[in-house]
Amino acid sequence: MSISPESKMRSPDRVLILNVIDPKERTGLMDPRVFAGTNPLHAKRDDQAGLWYLHYENGILPEPLKQRFTSFKALLI
Repeated sequence: MSISPESKMRSPDRVLILNVIDPKERTGLMDPRVFAGTNPLHAKRDDQAGLWYLHYENGILPEPLKQRFTSFKALLI
């Protein structure tokens, strides 16, 4: 069974792929493992509230990223 691109865009749990613009730069508050692909960053939708939020697969998310967003598009901005 294959998953269509349309159904992937409706998924309430999406894994974000991040790239470092300049590898010599520090990653700031972000876990460096996110950029290596060993600690995925998830964007999840709370079905009851309809709001999106971020979380690491492993570890604690930095305070500035602990927000709720009204849409997936708003989360990416």
